Amino acid sequence: MLKNCVILCGGKSSRMGQDKSLLKIGSKNLTQIQVEKFSNFFEHVFVSVKNDKFNQEFKIIQDDPNYPLHSPMLALYSILKNFKNEFVFIISVDSPCIGLEEISKMAEFLEQDYKIIIAKSKNYKHSLCGFYHSDLADVCKNLLDQNEQKIQLLFSKVKTKFVEFEDEKPFLNLNFYDEFQKYKSECE
Repeated sequence: MLKNCVILCGGKSSRMGQDKSLLKIGSKNLTQIQVEKFSNFFEHVFVSVKNDKFNQEFKIIQDDPNYPLHSPMLALYSILKNFKNEFVFIISVDSPCIGLEEISKMAEFLEQDYKIIIAKSKNYKHSLCGFYHSDLADVCKNLLDQNEQKIQLLFSKVKTKFVEFEDEKPFLNLNFYDEFQKYKSECE
């Protein structure tokens, strides 16, 4: 079993028009579904948020309050500074199809000298689906202090492994409500 997973739930969900992490499929919201799924693969599953909107239902990592913004870089920094000398699997709440097969393929590179191991499909580098080493917290903080918010900036600064995947289906990202409705109808 792998050690740490953090599910990102602190975005603005502006394209969705409502908080993605609270959207329901059946009786559970996307966050509950993701936490339950990833608890099968990881010893510890955390939820990354700006503020605890889950009433202490999950183990929470809150964004550093010294940075009053919504940013994947802020979330990454806030997460990684909580860990010491270890990898953390980072996944966004709106990527419901990532499973053990994809995680295992990326995990094969954990013993090599990479600091970032992320999924890459034909069309995208999936920066919010992969392993990040906790040593990167200071690099993330430096980028934040320079007002640099894009996680892709890290790829040129540290040794990064892009694990290639042929199939795009596991990397479905629910950005718009019609995408969520379609996915929901396929689940029910």
